[in-house]
Amino acid sequence: MKKSLRIIFGVLGFVWFITLLVVGFLAYFVSSAKNGVPVDGLGRQISEAPFLMRFMFGQEKMWAGWMWFFIDMVAFWGSVAIVVHIGRWLEDKK
Repeated sequence: MKKSLRIIFGVLGFVWFITLLVVGFLAYFVSSAKNGVPVDGLGRQISEAPFLMRFMFGQEKMWAGWMWFFIDMVAFWGSVAIVVHIGRWLEDKK
């Protein structure tokens, strides 16, 4: 594989990983109120976390709901898998 293509994929994987961390930070650690309604850093309406989330996952504050929890987990761990796959693919092509 050409060295320039390896660099492009390496940069793409790095940018993807940093973006993933920033979006995850905004989703779980930033909150505010928009027109008196609590929202997270991504603009999703949040409410108090249910007992199960507080007990099992240590979720002590507000959350966006079950649907967003599952979407966030699939997006986060799917993106981690893609970045790891890109890294392994680049190592195999050396």
